Amino acid sequence: MTGPRGSFVPEMSRVTEDQFHGALAAGLGRAEQRVGSKALAYLMDVTTKQLGNIFAGSGTNPKRLWDARQADPTVLDDVASLYGCKIVSKAEDDAANDVGTLPIATLLARVAAAEAPESPGGTKKTHTELLDMEAEIRAVHALTADWIERINATRGESRIGSR
Repeated sequence: MTGPRGSFVPEMSRVTEDQFHGALAAGLGRAEQRVGSKALAYLMDVTTKQLGNIFAGSGTNPKRLWDARQADPTVLDDVASLYGCKIVSKAEDDAANDVGTLPIATLLARVAAAEAPESPGGTKKTHTELLDMEAEIRAVHALTADWIERINATRGESRIGSR
């Protein structure tokens, strides 16, 4: 009996232990540079000595590596790249599908109609007109709020005290 590729033996990874460790050390090094060794150790729930051991090549719990992404979201990217993969956060994945043109254009058309001189309120929007376009207003508000959060994250700013 044969497997899906005609063999019982799966293909071995072409990534060596040294390549893996080098890629892991590069990612952890970026995180350590960004937040310092004490903070990185804290985020990974290890001591600074244990963190040094990880840099030296000893293994660690995979959860701790994922936790290191709090210090630097790219910490595992070098390892993923060795395997021809890319780590994309859900926020980035959602952002790739984040097309703002349609909701903004829809709201713009509704606002233009509400501000037309022949509309019920003339150039001023009535309560009824605002309520009628509430769904579109809320959709654009959510969209732009997400963009602002992404801008703040890119700049490393928190929501509080940002522009």
